[in-house]
Amino acid sequence: MKEVVCFYLKGREFGVDVSQMRTIANETTLAPREGLPAFVKGIVDIHGEQIPLVDYEQILKIPDNQKRNELRYVVLNVPCGAFAIECDGVSEIVSVEDSSVQGVPGFFNQDGTNYADCVIQKKNKALVVVINPAGMLTKEQSWELKKIIDDIEEERKEAERKRLEEERRRKEEEKRQREEELARMNEGLESEPEIKEELQEEENE
Repeated sequence: MKEVVCFYLKGREFGVDVSQMRTIANETTLAPREGLPAFVKGIVDIHGEQIPLVDYEQILKIPDNQKRNELRYVVLNVPCGAFAIECDGVSEIVSVEDSSVQGVPGFFNQDGTNYADCVIQKKNKALVVVINPAGMLTKEQSWELKKIIDDIEEERKEAERKRLEEERRRKEEEKRQREEELARMNEGLESEPEIKEELQEEENE
């Protein structure tokens, strides 16, 4: 049994094994970044996580077809982390028996990548190419992607370190202000012995 998430690229239906897909997002913001390789459009925020957005059109030689108007972002898992691709619609999650899984036709995977994992036949007899996310990238592209992911992680750690440091300083400042306030109160009580005596009596009661 194989579970596959099906989605559309340039109006054509493709799929990915559910174990190789992290999530799907409807909306996000694309942030440009200096020094990115040509196959990476930028960095997108997916549920609070910074993910490289790979331009699949530069990698997958997919003929143009009638596109759908449902922009989605599919986050795919690879050994070095994850990357996102834009798709023009998500169709369904299908479960297929092993008998409905076919080998990849020879005309795929002729450009240095190995993106086609297998072909499944849905219940309506439609054939869907299942993508291998790691195979979408060449070795060089995988190395470049890993460097981007490592840089993003280092930036996240640095931002967290600064946040914790700022939190520590804030707490120290609050403590200092409380101590100064208590010191002023004590000074006031020392200068007004009657008030101090009344407070002492209240405590004894």
